[in-house]
Amino acid sequence: MYEYDYSGDMEFYQKQLAAKGITKEMLNMDNYAGLTARELQGIVDSVRLKKKAATAGEPASA
Repeated sequence: MYEYDYSGDMEFYQKQLAAKGITKEMLNMDNYAGLTARELQGIVDSVRLKKKAATAGEPASA
């Protein structure tokens, strides 16, 4: 079954990301124009924030 590209406003998906704490500067859904609604929702559903470790930037000890 053929799905048409999503032709609505990306704000719908951007609001879902904002609820997860992800800003438009972090992930701009406008960059994914041309995907289907199902593909866009899949991106929103699978994206998550990764917290920086307390030792970020320090080399691992050998």
